[in-house]
Amino acid sequence: MGLSYKAACSLCSTIILMCTCFIMGVFYSNLSYDSHLLFNPTGPTEADYALVLTHYQTLRATATPLLYILAAIAAVGIIAHLVRTYKPNPELQYFEYGSLIVYILGICVFITNIKTGIDCTITHQWGEVDEQSGLAVLGSSNIILLCVFSGVIFLQAGLWWSTMDYEARLAQFVEEERLQQLKAATAQPTKTKNGKKGKKSE
Repeated sequence: MGLSYKAACSLCSTIILMCTCFIMGVFYSNLSYDSHLLFNPTGPTEADYALVLTHYQTLRATATPLLYILAAIAAVGIIAHLVRTYKPNPELQYFEYGSLIVYILGICVFITNIKTGIDCTITHQWGEVDEQSGLAVLGSSNIILLCVFSGVIFLQAGLWWSTMDYEARLAQFVEEERLQQLKAATAQPTKTKNGKKGKKSE
């Protein structure tokens, strides 16, 4: 028996959440370093900047196969989104398209901000800002990426809730229609053998 489109959509929702959570976990690990620059109440020290710089330089040297795995997981999430948007429910399509757009936006944040910032830790060419400001921007970009992908999770949760509510209302509507048709059928007046309507005896 083949997989129905409805079942495929349920499977894709699970895949989207798995891919999103995996990507968030990868970048969440950077917060243990970024927090020294962004959330230190006494202000970051030179040692903090050196620690963060070393971390991202080490991250830049990540083995290529690991980067391919991350890219493949991100691509699987996009494919799962495209399957869901192939035949979206008109009442829920904004959740579908919104989740896809936010997911792609998160990938764009990585390519334009985070990857570029990590490359700058090697070249030390930070454009119009100094290295310390560039590292702070890189840490902020990590937080932005986490917030964006959190939006995917919220949209998927909203889609799940709306789908459940829609199916419940649809089932209730179908049941009410069935009861009305049954009531109308039983309310038909009986006829006598000669074709005249029968009367109840008083």
